[in-house]
Amino acid sequence: MAQLRLLRGRARSLRSRMRRIGSMMQGSVVYRQMTCGKPNCRCRRGFPHTYLCITYKDQGKTKTVYVNKTREAEALLLARNYKQHKELLRELTRVNLEILKSPKND
Repeated sequence: MAQLRLLRGRARSLRSRMRRIGSMMQGSVVYRQMTCGKPNCRCRRGFPHTYLCITYKDQGKTKTVYVNKTREAEALLLARNYKQHKELLRELTRVNLEILKSPKND
């Protein structure tokens, strides 16, 4: 009985943490490098331009979206929040399975 009470408390705690996460976005943050078409640019001398993209799945296909430098921090936060939410959901699932497997009279 005490074990079941602990599990239910853990599940409540996980749900509470999930509610506090905030905005999120499913996808992966990817830094890419490229060289531009300017002949005298530093990227032609081995220092490529770096930019941030978000990749995500849409109807089974991978989509890539460029993220403007002014929105990089926001994109990183959204992706980090999603990852944290996924980890908490995985843990909540494990706890709920333990609750379901426990005897009914506990």
